[in-house]
Amino acid sequence: MEQPDPRRVAARHLIRLAAREIATTDSFQDRHASLHDFTPEVLAAFGEGFFLDDMMRTAFFSGFKKKLQRIWDFVKRAPQAWAKLKTFFRIKDISELPDVIKDWAKKGKDVLNKIVAKIKATFPLSLYFVDRGKMPGLSDLIMRIMEKSPKLKKALLSVNSRAIQPLDRWIEKHIPTLGRPLKAAVFIWVWLHVVEITWDFDAILNGFTGGLSLSELLASFPESAIGALMSAFGIGYAFLPLMLMARILWLVAHRYVEWVPGKGLKVHWDRITEERSQRPELVPA
Repeated sequence: MEQPDPRRVAARHLIRLAAREIATTDSFQDRHASLHDFTPEVLAAFGEGFFLDDMMRTAFFSGFKKKLQRIWDFVKRAPQAWAKLKTFFRIKDISELPDVIKDWAKKGKDVLNKIVAKIKATFPLSLYFVDRGKMPGLSDLIMRIMEKSPKLKKALLSVNSRAIQPLDRWIEKHIPTLGRPLKAAVFIWVWLHVVEITWDFDAILNGFTGGLSLSELLASFPESAIGALMSAFGIGYAFLPLMLMARILWLVAHRYVEWVPGKGLKVHWDRITEERSQRPELVPA
């Protein structure tokens, strides 16, 4: 029989201990009757579901208790959010809540994993999240193309970055719409992990109850928050300048450059220079 990972056991113990400590406070003890089933075990389940894995990676990071407190503070202020979440869970017995919450949180994390993988592999979404090591190569590519072709240089200098389709519309197009329960799980995961974002109460309530679409969620991010989200999934991150991105998209649209999924940009130098002997070049992106 496989032995449990002692780090996981220790992290789970710390979460449950923190939940019990929060439950001894006056705020928790005097909670509204509508929160009678929001027990210490339920609070711990939120912790295990949404940041146990992070604790495993970062040797029981010190901020986990603050995150647990953050969950309780919000639910205390917005019992209607807890009522809405319970409609997502469809439980028959209160004792099922902790396991259902952990499973729901895992599904939200799995969805985010798939979303990040989709963004990374789908052109032109992938251009928003370029690995830092690849950005110089893309900048250099545009410069080389302009040096090789005065005609293309003139065209590229006239490209307007404002013509780029907003990120949220591309996300709507390339990533399937999620149901409200998964939207809520995705929002809570982001809310607990990306500290660069400050939402007002109504926005948090909307996200907590699955009212924010994925495109609305990501469109509300400042650049630093997008980077934090990508780095949380192990993606080296740099925000591609819009003008550079616009020029790449123009070259792709006119078939001077071709997107090769999972590899990068295939540059057709024969079309750029009109020299048939020039072979294509693959630039990682």
